[in-house]
Amino acid sequence: MIIEDNIDVAAYIGSQLTDGYAVAYAADGTQGLEKAMELVPDLIITDLMMPGMDGLEVCRAVRGNEILSHIPVIIVTAKVSEEDRVKGFEAGADAYLAKPFNHDELRVRVEKLLEQRRLLREKYTKAVTEGKETEVVMNDTDRRFLSKTVNAIYMLMEQRELNTTLLADKLCLSERQLRRKLTALTGDSPASFIQHTRMERAKQLLVSQPEWTIEVVADSCGFESYSVFYHAFKKLYNISPSQYRQEGS
Repeated sequence: MIIEDNIDVAAYIGSQLTDGYAVAYAADGTQGLEKAMELVPDLIITDLMMPGMDGLEVCRAVRGNEILSHIPVIIVTAKVSEEDRVKGFEAGADAYLAKPFNHDELRVRVEKLLEQRRLLREKYTKAVTEGKETEVVMNDTDRRFLSKTVNAIYMLMEQRELNTTLLADKLCLSERQLRRKLTALTGDSPASFIQHTRMERAKQLLVSQPEWTIEVVADSCGFESYSVFYHAFKKLYNISPSQYRQEGS
């Protein structure tokens, strides 16, 4: 997304990116945040000097917003003093581009920031498979979002019909907001994240509730049958539920 009050500058920036990216535009900071909340873009490029909400305020708003906090922000400005850069980074900017800038530099900055997000998703996925989610470096706002999402799934877990729509409603989000945010942080779709959370809860119960049958564990985690739970568990962890219980007891 490009937030720029100068139409010509916005068009120029967009023209450098449209061959590889879908680009949305906003004419000022307020409109930009509204569109960002709706679209949850992969990256935001904002001018520094704009009427009303300027680029620094946009950065602060993005970093403080639970839905937007993960999004990389590039500030484009003619002000290039060290003091201005420091203010931008303190506000949460990920990169600065000085006007006039080379179009190759713009593309490289965009590609590098998106690559960083991809690597963070890969680290999260790897940590999940190793049971080390809490060790992943993540800002407090994003961690709170994931915690709140997991808690919401726990509250709805016994409902076998739990899906993206129900989870989004519980979190007071649109389905697009939920999908974009979760995918950006974890690489998982909401459906996959729900399934993984069910599985993690089942692992906990298999050990903490030894008196429960595996069928009861499966039912309490929202699986439609023991068979569905067994095969999903074995596929994900390469061990049967009963074997996991024996090894964990």
